[in-house]
Amino acid sequence: MSADAGSSRSIVLIGAGSTVFTPGLMADLVSNRTFDGWTVHLVDLNAEAAEVMARVGRRLAEARGADVTFVPHTDRREALPGARIVTTTIAVGAAEGWGLDLEVPGAYGVVQTVGDSVGPGGVLRALRHVPELVAIARDVADLAPRAQLVNYSNPLTANVRGVTAETGVPTIGLCHGTMHTLAKLNADLGLADRADEVHATFAGLNHLCWLLDYRLGTEDLYPRLAALVQERAGGHDTPTSGEEGVHLPVSADLYRTFGRYPAPGDRHVAEFFGWYLRSSDGSAVEEDHLPWGLQQGRDDTIRYIGQKADLWERLHDQADGRVPVDGARRDQEAERLVSIAEALVTGREHVELAVNVPNRGAIANLPDDAVVEVPAVVGAAGVVPLRVGPLPPAIAAVLTARAQQQELTVQAALRGDRELALQALALDPLVPGPDVARRILDDAVGAHGPTLAAFSSPDDAARPDTAAGSPARPHASPARTENA
Repeated sequence: MSADAGSSRSIVLIGAGSTVFTPGLMADLVSNRTFDGWTVHLVDLNAEAAEVMARVGRRLAEARGADVTFVPHTDRREALPGARIVTTTIAVGAAEGWGLDLEVPGAYGVVQTVGDSVGPGGVLRALRHVPELVAIARDVADLAPRAQLVNYSNPLTANVRGVTAETGVPTIGLCHGTMHTLAKLNADLGLADRADEVHATFAGLNHLCWLLDYRLGTEDLYPRLAALVQERAGGHDTPTSGEEGVHLPVSADLYRTFGRYPAPGDRHVAEFFGWYLRSSDGSAVEEDHLPWGLQQGRDDTIRYIGQKADLWERLHDQADGRVPVDGARRDQEAERLVSIAEALVTGREHVELAVNVPNRGAIANLPDDAVVEVPAVVGAAGVVPLRVGPLPPAIAAVLTARAQQQELTVQAALRGDRELALQALALDPLVPGPDVARRILDDAVGAHGPTLAAFSSPDDAARPDTAAGSPARPHASPARTENA
């Protein structure tokens, strides 16, 4: 254990192999004088990934004249003692696992645009991630009892629910999507240079969060937004580009249907409903001919999954000095984490547009234990969600059903319960029925191997190479754990 590991002036990043988030976090930390004298512990099961990131961090600190130390680890328990902030960006199974979460349901005509939060891909990802994140949280409780845990790993809602249901560790989930939607709406309304004057309130679940109030001073901006949506948004057969903005056909259709504008863009919100990823007659669609302008969203996901090698090549070049680190990409999401960390350690209050926390009355007509995305104040008192009142009844109905399905998913993950996992899959709007749910789960168990072995069919229980029927208690997964 390093001497600095026991200091409260430390930040631990678990899943430090994140090729986008980790460089952005390090660049933002060394640019903020609050963290001079701090140590950043970079944890990844891949020792080379942790070491490369630490070398990039050291070069960034030197270039910016910052007194921030970067230390690589493969054992999180070595890094955790006394930490003040712990961040998780893990991905059990890495990019390959995400690809399988798309491919396995796709064999049964279930097409997803992202597949990492909802849809059958989101369920399968939760079954792998929840136990591992609970295990991490238990180590945090043991070794860093003053720490704030900030999770970025998807599915964000299920992961935060699993941790908060099983441990007492203060935990929030962060996602950049709502922030990006607001920035794009402001730009579409010609308010990019007056963004600081705009007041916006979003509330809902991660990846389906609704704009409840939108104002510039005393002016209600919703009429202007409605006019632009009417003017620019396409329909069922309209190709589109970009993830946010008034031109998006699915978001526009949801606005017309439910009376509030959703975030964070069509490729995410479409997966919450049973009809956008179907043909107009309700039949299955081909994965390369998606309606509602959703093809680009799916293509972007596939492209992102496949680009890891190129990103790693550049990081190696930065670590070895072949590429200047001054060109390291700053990251809006990492910047939010640094702002939150600064507010927690200084006590200077900071308002966050959207954090994912246990509801506990923040949204009056959603389940109390559901993890919701709402605004919050961060400061000496920690992360305090703001109460936004009730949602419109139809929106509350959609989100309540989803929260209850996610609760089944979380309980399945915590117990290693195959029947609950099947029920969670069968209840997903993208899955046509229980028979397909069973086939997806069985194929996923075969594809993912040990990380889903607890959900094997009873027919496989007698096989010595499976863990079928045994509880999936949180443990240190042997699977490759990388960025989310």
